[in-house]
Amino acid sequence: MIARYVLGVVVTAALMAPIVGLARAPYRPPGADAAVLRLSWRMTVQARENCRSRTPEELAALPAHMRSPEVCEADDAAYALITRIDSATADTAHLIRGGIKEDRPLLVLDERSLEPGEHRVRVQLHRLTQGRGDSTLVSLDTVVVMETGRVRLVTLRPDGEGLEVR
Repeated sequence: MIARYVLGVVVTAALMAPIVGLARAPYRPPGADAAVLRLSWRMTVQARENCRSRTPEELAALPAHMRSPEVCEADDAAYALITRIDSATADTAHLIRGGIKEDRPLLVLDERSLEPGEHRVRVQLHRLTQGRGDSTLVSLDTVVVMETGRVRLVTLRPDGEGLEVR
């Protein structure tokens, strides 16, 4: 009985030794020498609506429970996130709001690997509306010092009035 117990301990130790050795082996994941610039924020954007009053004929044609006095249609707006690092060509990503009706908040999630050191970061979020041109919702133009293996976050300021780097 004791011999079986001792054999079990020896076999378990023999099987665990390689696992313990591999767990302590040094490992550097790919890209560990780079720094990461992460753009991440959630922004509530008010939809612009075009509303008109319904005519008496339109109201009469509708069932009683659907008789709202106004008909509103939301503007079709698209959003463009323009990111430029140092003197590289600006990168434009087209964004849409969430939800089936695209009436949910706008989410920005982007990540860039950069070389450690000082970088000029320019970020702009534009609202593109047909016929009205575009408007800048938020922007950032700053110099960021990136450190090896570290993540710097570009996000909305607590007051929601602009972007900041953390």
